[in-house]
Amino acid sequence: MKTFHLLMLLFLSFSLATCSSGSKVQNPQFAFLDSLGIAINDDMLLGDTLALPDVYCGDPRQQDGDFTGQRIDHDQYLALVVPAGEDFVDEMGQWLLLGVRDMGNGITLAAYFTGSGVGYCVDLITYDRQGRVLDAINARELHLLWRCDLSNPDDDNSFTLDGYFTFDGNDRLTLHRTMGKCLMDFKGDLKGEPQWWQQWDQSYVINAKGHFVLLGQQVVAEKGKVDQYAVMDFKTWDMLVCSRHDMDIMDTWNEYSLLVNSTYDPDYQYNPFPWDVLQLYHMNPQRFLAWMAAHRDQGNRLLPLFKQPPRDRPTLLKEIGRLDDPAARQWLTTLVNNWDDKPLTKHL
Repeated sequence: MKTFHLLMLLFLSFSLATCSSGSKVQNPQFAFLDSLGIAINDDMLLGDTLALPDVYCGDPRQQDGDFTGQRIDHDQYLALVVPAGEDFVDEMGQWLLLGVRDMGNGITLAAYFTGSGVGYCVDLITYDRQGRVLDAINARELHLLWRCDLSNPDDDNSFTLDGYFTFDGNDRLTLHRTMGKCLMDFKGDLKGEPQWWQQWDQSYVINAKGHFVLLGQQVVAEKGKVDQYAVMDFKTWDMLVCSRHDMDIMDTWNEYSLLVNSTYDPDYQYNPFPWDVLQLYHMNPQRFLAWMAAHRDQGNRLLPLFKQPPRDRPTLLKEIGRLDDPAARQWLTTLVNNWDDKPLTKHL
């Protein structure tokens, strides 16, 4: 009888432990994760909202907010993250798998977090059934809070920025952002109402290739006299949360440059947009250069911006040499060789 009671206690203990950690999800879509030693249970399924953690910048007393997930080891990191590209190679901090979601069409979406004490990234990566990376977006430092020293009367430029993703069905997701200016101390206490704030959404569809296709960015609410310079800086960061492969993003950036030009007047001494265009190039140089060559006579507004920041000219010429189109190679090579050694630096 004692043995029976002992066995029953062990069984109940095991059952409770299993229930508390969530039951394993029997979905063949996640078989590639299981083969890597990552068992997906109910707790690892992404819901309709993915919150982003707090990261405080500018003072050693500030601490990163708590963020939990399933830590992946080095071999799992090499298999799941590194193939996404150079923007995702970061071994300084631990990588956490926040959750997965079946997006239909044989596509799995996985969300990761990595932080190294000075910032963080929340990455969304899509995979096929074999675990091959299809696309990835890097939401770098999406939730920043600049604190101000309330004892210093000259320190009154505190900004708070909130962000989170929502998922709608199998193929839609939206990045929601709110930014405002307020007096906020290092403990996170607001000192009065925000001077202004603005909310905007950035929407995507995941197509049949597993690519994140940007549908658009729109302001949904605002209050007060919004600092358009400050907001534009962050909206441009958001524009870099985009597909590594989809060609249409180049057209979107070309149109977006009109909004940038209308925001940054000639007297403004800092325009980060040329540097952001350079980042867009680094995401996929072949896509960028092919688009540039194809639009050399069609209202290309990105090329002058691409010329402004300094680049590694030998590497750029090497990328041009990899293009399939001989006419594109010749035009771009001539163009780059005719550029001045010193890039344009006005407003940088």
